[in-house]
Amino acid sequence: MDESYDGSAVPKVFSLSCLVSHVSMWVYFEWGWLKVLEDKNRELRIKDRKELSRFHAKEINNFQGEYEDWTSDERLDFCAKLTEVFKRNPVHIHGWDMPLQILVEEIPETRPNPIGFAYVVLLGELMQQIGETTLSLPSYRQDLISLHHDACKHDASLLEWFNLLLEDKSFRFRERYVSITPEHWQSCVSLQPADLVAYENFKEGMRFHVKDSKEAKRNRMRKSLEALINLDSISGRARAYTREMIQALKKKLDKDSETKQALFKAARIR
Repeated sequence: MDESYDGSAVPKVFSLSCLVSHVSMWVYFEWGWLKVLEDKNRELRIKDRKELSRFHAKEINNFQGEYEDWTSDERLDFCAKLTEVFKRNPVHIHGWDMPLQILVEEIPETRPNPIGFAYVVLLGELMQQIGETTLSLPSYRQDLISLHHDACKHDASLLEWFNLLLEDKSFRFRERYVSITPEHWQSCVSLQPADLVAYENFKEGMRFHVKDSKEAKRNRMRKSLEALINLDSISGRARAYTREMIQALKKKLDKDSETKQALFKAARIR
């Protein structure tokens, strides 16, 4: 699981995405991913160019950091090879995004920490979505799930809300989730494809929510995201919080002071 958002003081869009598969499948996925990176580094090393420490979606899309001397064709070829890893190793993609500038307009109390609020709310939405879809499939019906996310300053918030959801008897999938663990990219290869998907979902969120953005002006899904979700091996689901959904959330919280207090506490909003 990984997040992506823009650099505004209050981000226009915050996206949280999750890839789900069997434990055995992740082994092969990571091997395939690392093989693409190793092959590319061998090529870069021969040419005496800067090698890659990992895949990083934002940097490769903006030709920054380790990708600063890359060409568009080189990026296209590299990403096509990574897409082949998805093709050979089926995963389920889940995603949610939230427009945070609209959030603070509709729920002004969230302004001190809109990202923390979005983290915990979208975590719950993802867990519900995964339960209703992937975990309800015959091949997953007996399985339990462990969540792993990119380590960040919101680790404690995610853990606190995760535990509250597992204590909530109205959450019908609570017995299917066993843990949530912060990870670091240096030791968790799977965070790299999660980063790719989170970035692509964020860009699609910009197209949906921000009408004057370059993504909206392009008026079509990015080819990189289209290539992923059109694979037969990929099951993809992504949803967006609209202004109306945020307004409905506010009404719900205003009527349920106990849930509101717990949510704001987990999101570190006083």
